[in-house]
Amino acid sequence: MSLGRVIGAVCSVACAAICPAASPSDSAYQDLIEGAVKKGVPGVQAHVRRGELRWSGSAGASSVETKTAMTLTRPIRLASLTKMMTYAAVIELVKQNRLALSDRAIDLLPPATLGGIPYAGDITVNHLLEHKSGLHNFNGEDGADFFRDLFNDPNRGARRWTPLELVAYAKKSEHKPTGRPGERFAYSSTGYMVLQMILEQIEKKPLNEIYRALLFEPLQMNATGVEGTDFTTNEIADSYARPSLSDSVRPSPFAGRKRIRADGLTNLSAGLRYYNAWAQSAGAAAAPVTDLERFMDAVIAGRVEVLSDQRAQFERSKSNPDRRFSWNGGSWGVQASILCEPASDITTIVLLNASNAGGTSHEIALDLLKAARRRD
Repeated sequence: MSLGRVIGAVCSVACAAICPAASPSDSAYQDLIEGAVKKGVPGVQAHVRRGELRWSGSAGASSVETKTAMTLTRPIRLASLTKMMTYAAVIELVKQNRLALSDRAIDLLPPATLGGIPYAGDITVNHLLEHKSGLHNFNGEDGADFFRDLFNDPNRGARRWTPLELVAYAKKSEHKPTGRPGERFAYSSTGYMVLQMILEQIEKKPLNEIYRALLFEPLQMNATGVEGTDFTTNEIADSYARPSLSDSVRPSPFAGRKRIRADGLTNLSAGLRYYNAWAQSAGAAAAPVTDLERFMDAVIAGRVEVLSDQRAQFERSKSNPDRRFSWNGGSWGVQASILCEPASDITTIVLLNASNAGGTSHEIALDLLKAARRRD
């Protein structure tokens, strides 16, 4: 029996044990995620909600080498879906009148924290939340210097970067602002590092404890945490990827790592104490899909806010069948997607422990959403 068949057999048994109440009509969802595994995705967790109807399932492996089945209790890296949690935590402090969206970042941080950054005095909390700060994105397309430092670091597997170290990339003369604060949208993980510093300055505690107090405990997200403080790699599903052409033009996480599958699949997190901890408030959270289900329930109910003018946006979308909200996270070995369609009252969540291996999390989430529409 091939390795793929062994994994598939193991995971089919695991899911049947986890989801004994699944109805025959839910088999279409399970077929979709098992189909993704057959196409090369190592492991997947998925959730579908249509009104009061719910389904969650898993397929594939959390560890290909050990043939460990992916289960609904295993945390998977969320990459930039973490930013939703950071956004929500900031808004919780706004609701408590401990922070205002119009507050200037420099007034909330120790002196000189943002020194050397053009227009820093004009950046507000709202600019940071909405990616309108103008701050250089340290891990974006112009982030070769950061990735060089990250992947060439001999202590990479144990190092815990600080937000201040990551914001420092925006202070380099070669990294000009993408615009004046408020001028335009320009995605920036650096802005979320500044938000983390603001949260920690106000709350006087580390990010993971802030998330736990404001979000995880109230929402009973008991298996969610932050890599680097709550989790090491041993507690998270392994992250896999295949090299792509783009990986050859900048420092690569594939260097020195052996392929474990004929198609080039590589375990990128093996042997490291931390793999994605450097991303912190911009991408270091890990969770099982069932915890994200609770998070999204709170978003849809309006108890948690991850969008500007969220209530009004959702209400307007209920009358527009073509309006869909989409949140995605991705990095080497990580893919995560949430789709929410208010008009049909459908939410789908897909977490993969791989990139460039089979379908994408967004594609699978969209396929699940289409299947949910057909369930009448």
